[in-house]
Order: sequence, then C-alpha cells, then structure tokens
Amino acid sequence: MKKLLLTTLFALILSTGQTMAENVYKPIDESGIYLNGDCKAIATSPDGFTYVLMYDKRLIRIDSDGVQKEIPIPLTKEVNNLNDYFCDMAVDTKAVYFCGYETFGIVALDLKNPKELKSLPLSYENKPIRPMMISRTSDGWTIKDFDYRTFKVDTKGNLTLLPELSEVMLDKQGKPVIKVNPYHGEDGKIVFPGKLITEDKKTKWVAPEPEPPTVVMGVEYLGYDSDHDRDIYYTNYSCGDMIAEINIFAVDSSNNVVAHRLIPPKSLDFILRYCKLANDGSIIAVFCDPDSPNDRVILKKYELESGSETPKG
Repeated sequence: MKKLLLTTLFALILSTGQTMAENVYKPIDESGIYLNGDCKAIATSPDGFTYVLMYDKRLIRIDSDGVQKEIPIPLTKEVNNLNDYFCDMAVDTKAVYFCGYETFGIVALDLKNPKELKSLPLSYENKPIRPMMISRTSDGWTIKDFDYRTFKVDTKGNLTLLPELSEVMLDKQGKPVIKVNPYHGEDGKIVFPGKLITEDKKTKWVAPEPEPPTVVMGVEYLGYDSDHDRDIYYTNYSCGDMIAEINIFAVDSSNNVVAHRLIPPKSLDFILRYCKLANDGSIIAVFCDPDSPNDRVILKKYELESGSETPKG
C-alpha cells in the first residue's frame, strides 16, 4: 500500500509539473505577457508570429498560443554590439530585417538558417544611409533615416526618396502618407494640426479634436489593415506638458471611425516604435513593467473591433 501511495504521489507530481510547464506561456492579450530584460523593437509576421528584440542579443518569437522560442542573433565584426546597432525591425515569413544606429543599410537574419547576418548596404547621392525605422512592403522596404528622410527600397537596394515628412508605413495603394507640419498659432503657441495628407496634397485624415484644454500633439499612420479594409492611426492627446491619452483609430475608406481604443502611453525611453499594427489588424505594444521596471517588460495586444467607437482602456 505504501509503495502504491508513493507511486501515485510521484505520478501526481509529474502530472502537475507537466501541467505547470504547459501553462508557462499564454497568448498575448490586453493583460500582457512578461518578458525578462529590456526591449528594443517589436514586429509581427504574416504567418502569425510576434517577434521581440531584446538588448541581450535575444530575438524572441511568440506564436498564437503564446509559446516562445529564442533565436540568438549571430554578431559579426561589422555588427558586434547589439546595444549600439539595432533599433527597429520588420519581419516577413522568411527573414527578420534590422536597422540601427551605426548600420549603413538593412541587416537580415534568415529565419530558416539563422547562423549569420547578411547586409544590404544603402546609399543616396553617393552617401551611405543609416535607417532608423523600417517596414516591409510587397516589393521591398520603406525606411526612415536619421535625417528623417523616408525612402522606398527595392530588393536590390535601389532607393526612391519620398516626400518630406512621409510616414514609414505605406497606404493601401503603396503610396506615402505625409504629416502636416506644426505651426505657430495666433497666440504664438505651436499648433499640431494632427493632419495627414497624400502625395497630391489631398487630406488623408484629420485626428478628432479633443475637449480643451487638451490638444492634439501628434499623429502617426500605423498602416493599412487589409483584413478589415481600414487605415489605422495613432494620436497623442496632451494637456499642458502631460500626455493625456493615446488613441488608436480604425478608419474606413469613407474616413469614418469604425473602431477606437485608448492605450497607455509609452513607458520605455529606449524604444522608437513601442506600438505597431499587427498583421491580423490588432495592435501590439510594449511597456515597462511598473513592478520591476529595470528587469522586465510587458507585451500587450489590443483588438480593434468594428463598431466599438466608444473609447476603451
């Protein structure tokens, strides 16, 4: 009997351990998942994976069930310090594409054979280009460099300069979306129009005006959601020197807001694009863990359900 009890207890422990191991990971949602370390960039791929680039040379891939896989990044003589180099990334089903502070071009990591980094050098008017932001397009990439110029890049590395203040994300037709510069109002204060236009100067979208004294402080085009045929915009509303709220708007082809969410403002000083449009039309965002700000980050996913025009936190 004693042997039977011990055997049963041992089996129960093993079973419990297996259950605990199986429940270590969970899908990314609004409650978030915790990742140890500091985050440098986030991105999603068309095949449903979320990628997180960490400071310590780790690339974490997370599937739809929340299962995580770490992909070490092989550094080279040219790229030997991740802290100094990579600051943004884009992903497709074949590779991860990095750009960074001292990297003159696009650096690619083959996901099927991640043993080396391959570089695509970029130059414009015979001067090397340092991309600061990057997005993947159907026929190449779009980059924004450290001089805030935006370029379309084909797979051979040929560059096309886009209009000044073009966003790094292209619209449904593969055309640039352009910000309207802030200006000084009658009272001398800087006014942020919160307006985006097309190449031919037509209005693309204007952020809704908040109730005074809150004002629009910035608007970004996060991209086109092909699954739901809508554009996604990020708008920063501020009151004085304080960020009042961050709004995500989903807008249809008639410029009607069909979904609207509130998300927390950025809490990580060292990440350029903390909030991105995922391939499935949701929003992924990464934040500092308030309970362990020096050791962990929280990755969250926000759904933009059509018809929910009332802001949700």
